Amino acid sequence: MAEVLFNPTNERFETQYIGEVVVIPSYPEEGHILKVDSARARHVLNVLSPRGLCVLNYGDSEQKKEEIAKAGRERNKAFKRKMVIQFNQQNEANKQRTLPYLVPTEQLTSYADELGIALLQPYTVESDTQEKIGSLVQEINAKDEKIKIQDRQVEDLQSQVSALSEQVKNLINTFTQPTEDAVENIDEDEMLKFRTLNRAHFKKWLAKNSENIEDYPENIQDEIDKRHIKLLGEPYFADHE
Repeated sequence: MAEVLFNPTNERFETQYIGEVVVIPSYPEEGHILKVDSARARHVLNVLSPRGLCVLNYGDSEQKKEEIAKAGRERNKAFKRKMVIQFNQQNEANKQRTLPYLVPTEQLTSYADELGIALLQPYTVESDTQEKIGSLVQEINAKDEKIKIQDRQVEDLQSQVSALSEQVKNLINTFTQPTEDAVENIDEDEMLKFRTLNRAHFKKWLAKNSENIEDYPENIQDEIDKRHIKLLGEPYFADHE
């Protein structure tokens, strides 16, 4: 049985299952919803659920999905806060014991910037400035997500317009009948090929071209009449006037 994993956060999740790398991109990038087998899903959720990874159930409404996403983002924020606080607590303990400060990872620094929490280091930005940076980072992330969603909507709209244009073009081609000018521009030798047709094929040719025959040049109409008399025993235009 399969499960549907859902990453509603702004983080790219990655873990391993039986030696295979499982990647779930951040929302709303393509692939942030991933369908996997139940055993793989249980393992991945056990590792990444505290960071905000969710599971969707068949038939979930849009409102339900939004509630699940909101809960996942709250877990993600709590996880980031926990990691930053633990780092500061460890550095505070190191300071009291006159041990070297820990150096924060790039990921942990991004967590601190996003949350607006200063990391305890020998040289750090003032807390109020750090808080402003965090607000700016969150604002930028929100705008980036909005732009990604809008880009996808534009791509979908362009595809729909292209498909609709093609349908209209095909419809026009289907119902467009040859104009009088088009008939006049037809090669007469091509039009006179009916003179070589037998009785059955000549009748099919007449049925196919009946709407345009009256627009043919007079000499062509005369030839049609002659062929009609020869094969069918009577003039063509006598029956169609």
